[in-house]
This record gives sequence, C-alpha cells and structure tokens, in this order.
Amino acid sequence: MQKKSAQRGICGAAGLESLNVGELWLSSRETTSPELSPTKKAIFYVIMFVFVLLSVEGMAQLWRYVRNARLPVATETFQVRSFTRLVDDARHVTAIPDSTNPSYGNGWGISTDAYGFRRGAQRTEPDCPNVVFIGDSVPFGYGVPDNAAMPSKLFERLQKANDARCVINAAIPSYSLFQAVARFEHEIAGKFNVSALYLQFFDPATQFSRLGAEWRPEVDWTTEAVLVKKKWQPIASVELIHDQLLRLDVITPIDEQSLNRYRLEIRQTLERLHDLAVRAGVKQLIVAPITVPYSSYQRWPPALQSAIDAANDETKQLSARHADTSFLDTIGLLRNYPEDDVFVDKCCHLTERGNDLVAEQVQRLIASERRQ
Repeated sequence: MQKKSAQRGICGAAGLESLNVGELWLSSRETTSPELSPTKKAIFYVIMFVFVLLSVEGMAQLWRYVRNARLPVATETFQVRSFTRLVDDARHVTAIPDSTNPSYGNGWGISTDAYGFRRGAQRTEPDCPNVVFIGDSVPFGYGVPDNAAMPSKLFERLQKANDARCVINAAIPSYSLFQAVARFEHEIAGKFNVSALYLQFFDPATQFSRLGAEWRPEVDWTTEAVLVKKKWQPIASVELIHDQLLRLDVITPIDEQSLNRYRLEIRQTLERLHDLAVRAGVKQLIVAPITVPYSSYQRWPPALQSAIDAANDETKQLSARHADTSFLDTIGLLRNYPEDDVFVDKCCHLTERGNDLVAEQVQRLIASERRQ
C-alpha cells in the first residue's frame, strides 16, 4: 500500500511539475510575443486586404487572357480589305474594280468586275433591266465562292426561267444600312437600269448595342476606330463584372430615348432609299430582316437582341407603308432547315444552299411583280 501511495505521489508530483512547466512556457510565449498594437493591426489588415484584391485582379487578368485566347476567330474581318478602298463620302469604303483574290478567306476567293461589283454567274450590263443587291456580307456571299452567292444563284434561276433580266451584286461586307444606301445613290441610281432592288443589312445593330446613347449613324466598322474612343478597361475584374451584368441585363447601354432615336434613323434612311429607288425607276423594293442562327440569337446579349429586333421591325414596317415594297421573311424561311445546312458560321453568313433558298423566294417575288 505504501509503495502504491508513493508511486501515486511521484506521478502526481510529475504531473504537477509538467503542468508548471506548461504554464511557464505559455507565460514565456506571452512575454516574448506581446499583442499587436491597434496601429499595427490596422496596417496588417490593410496589407491583407490589398493582397486579396491583387490576387483577385491577378486571377481576373489571367481569366481575361485565357478567355480572349479561346474566342473563336472571326469569320469576317473589318476596316479596309484587299478588295476595297477608302472614299471621302458616306460610303466610307467601296470595292476596287477588277480585283481578284482566289485565295481570299478560307480559299473560296473573291473577284470584282469592271464596275466594282462581285462577280458570279451573272453579268453586269448597265442597260439591261437589273435586279440589284445592296447591303452587307450576307447578300455579298461572304464565306462562299462567287458563283455560290445569293445574286449569282438568282441569276441562274432567271436563266432557267428564260427571264432576260441581269443581276448586280453591289453588296459589300460589313456595310451598314447607311453605307448601303449611299452606295446605291453614288454608284447605281441613274447609272444602271434597275428593275428590282434587294436590301439586307446587319449593322448598325452591333454598334448601337455597344454604344447606346453614344451611337451615331456615321459609326460603322470602317469608322469606329476613328469616331469611337476605345475604352480599354485596365482593371480586368471590373471589366468581367461589367460584362456579366450586361449579359444578365442588370445594366444596359440602351435606354428608351436612345432606342427611339436609333429606330428613327433607320426609318428615315429606309424611306430615303425608297425615294431614291422610285426616282431611279425601280419597280419593286425587297427588304429582308437581320437573319442569324436561332441558337446564336439566344446566346447574344439582350442589348444586341433589342437592336436587331428594332431594326427588323422598322424594315417590316417599310413594306407595310409602300405597295411597291415586299418584306422577305428570311428568318422564317431558313428556320425550317438545319442551321449547319444554311449557315456557314454562327453569325449570319449563308451556305450555297441557304443563298439558293433565298434566291428562290426573290425570284418568286419579282416574277409576281412582272405579271402585274
């Protein structure tokens, strides 16, 4: 018994000794590591806050770099191309006559005739009753060879139907509505016998969706580098947050007043085109809406959707105001077919099949006008 008690005493003493040692160690820690002063704490928290911000911004910069690197290569380049040149009027650029580049694009090639119109199966004859196409890269036939463009497919159909009319492809890639009308006025009206006129455009929808209240009709893919100050955002995290808010429609550059001004500019320009066409002896004006793959339209920002819808509505209203103007619903037409069958990309450019489908409807419209 005495032995066990002695052992317990020894253990108790050892435990007490270890406890005292622990207390001594803690007290020594407290002595050697005094609590930070309020000033030092504040500096410490500021440094941590800045470190977190810099880490977030670093990740945002990295993400922006990766995102931009992963963006699909544009199917269409802008500004001045090898087959266009600058001009000092509302066209801003026009096509170079007798230009040939068989390797342009992905090898589908581009060539223009002596008047600066894109070649194809058609021929350009000033005195022949012409069906003239004006607008942007869609009627131009961007992404397909000359003979696969919409005007060329129409000419082939006219030939098969023994229709003696000629066809002119006066569209130019990236042209806005305002540039297209200016080209008709400067290069076609009064210089060519025009039986029917076809118009299809995309811009100014893109510019307006990005600029909103700052948008002006003279801003297009040729002039925006000069007329629009590029607002590069050095803080990537702010840019990414802003982009997400735009996509979620939390903020938008478009307000009702700006949208009304945008619509008015389009309406007035369409009416001006109609007046020019009437004075030029055009018997029929055909207008088509901005037509893109439905899957693309769904993914685009609400601001761009609104700009497209407004332009298409103004185009459709033009046909309702004038008996000599027809609205060709290319949206409804092409939605009946698989997207890959009629579109060459996720933008708006048509395959040869898509161009032929539209050309078939154009032929029907101008044939009905001829019978009247």
